Amino acid sequence: MEMKKLAGELAFKLGRRKRDKPLSNCWLYGFLGRWRERLSTLKPSALDSNRAKNTTPEAVQTYFHNLKNTIDTLHLENRPDLIFNMDETGISPEHRPPNIIAPSNEKPHSVTSPRSATTTLIACANAAGSNIPPYFVFKGKRFNEDLMQGASAGAGYAMSDSGWSTTTVFQDYLKIHFLKHVKRDHENQPVLLILDGHTTHTSSELIQWALTNNIHIFVLPAHTSHVLQPLDVAVFGPFKRFYYSECSAYMKTNMGKIVTKYDIAAIACQAYLKAMSPWNIVSAFKKTGIYPLDKTAISQNQLYPCEAFRDETPLQKINALCSGKEAIDAYLQKKADAEKNKTTVQTNKKCNCMNKRKKLSKPNPGGKEITSEQYIEEVDLYSSQKVDVTPAFPQLTKSPQPSTSGLNVIHVNDIHINDSDNSTDSEGESEVCCVCGLFYPRRADENSFIKIVNWAQCDECGHWVHLAFCDKKRVLRRGDAFRCMHCII
Repeated sequence: MEMKKLAGELAFKLGRRKRDKPLSNCWLYGFLGRWRERLSTLKPSALDSNRAKNTTPEAVQTYFHNLKNTIDTLHLENRPDLIFNMDETGISPEHRPPNIIAPSNEKPHSVTSPRSATTTLIACANAAGSNIPPYFVFKGKRFNEDLMQGASAGAGYAMSDSGWSTTTVFQDYLKIHFLKHVKRDHENQPVLLILDGHTTHTSSELIQWALTNNIHIFVLPAHTSHVLQPLDVAVFGPFKRFYYSECSAYMKTNMGKIVTKYDIAAIACQAYLKAMSPWNIVSAFKKTGIYPLDKTAISQNQLYPCEAFRDETPLQKINALCSGKEAIDAYLQKKADAEKNKTTVQTNKKCNCMNKRKKLSKPNPGGKEITSEQYIEEVDLYSSQKVDVTPAFPQLTKSPQPSTSGLNVIHVNDIHINDSDNSTDSEGESEVCCVCGLFYPRRADENSFIKIVNWAQCDECGHWVHLAFCDKKRVLRRGDAFRCMHCII
């Protein structure tokens, strides 16, 4: 439909048609027939918006820079057998039926197993083409050896309440399963483990254990595993196809039976051994640019989707990238001029308030080695600052109050504090209103009754303002945006 619409608009602009309506199917089939050697009808793979937004050239460049420094520091340039990638995927007895050949006027059915609880498979391989036996996480509380009937040699398993990996399960995997299958020259030989930044992979206890055993954990940038994670790029796709095929073959062989959680390990292990071939693994590490280290392995086409989320004119930018150097230079110059004007405007409206304090921010593990001294120092500094922070105002005993729409309210005469995730820091007792310069407004004393003083924090400059007394607004609710008078254009 898009092709016919674009062709109709082009024909109208060229004067070949009187209206810009889409062309017919006859034209489309003729066009595809004339260009069948270069064009075909394909079904695009779905790309999550978070992945498209976060897979930027800057994030990829920083990732490769940090990865190179880590590999050089650990002296693993010629040790692909010590560079590992670990990832998780979910499997279920419900499988996708394989393609069949049937009469064109019929719609055949294929029997599959019913939907059941998800089982997690933890896979790991190194850049030399070797793999570590699979590790299963079943849903349940008690260990049952029957779950591992028919599993391949060396396979392990654990239980969790949801069937997904948890911090405890992942720590047990590394301590019990991963470490015993890693072959290194001696105990102090460094091992590099690359994985995604899920919260179960970045706990402080895990980092300390990894340092003790000389395992260096490198976390991928957030939402980039579809481009940078070897197992995601070239192994899990074949694994799922082999798994579905094995499930279908099992049901044909065992007529009248379905795949249950007691059959998953045996079936998944067969698919795992087929997908984890040395050639597949080596190709995966090469395709993601990890080994041999090559940042050019990530093509520009894989990074284009991010431009639609970080530019007001994404179409112009992509057209410039596709047109050549001169078009790119012209576009960059135009963007630089716009940014310069924008910066000037922001400088003119900047709030000149007192006592501005930089907000605390938790170190981001994405794209760096979390077992490095630098990252551990950043975490320690953040933790110490978080502990040393004093309350914004004296904490008094709370009494029942009318509903404030879910906002957290601290009472010094009911001072309103933003309830956003980013507001993790607190100001000292010397914080004053950025409009009147006082802690308690003068006009509040003019009331013959007790007056509740509401405060609000500016979303732009981070300073506090008396509501009702120093601003027109009287109350803020959850999700409301607020800017003080200095930051309003």
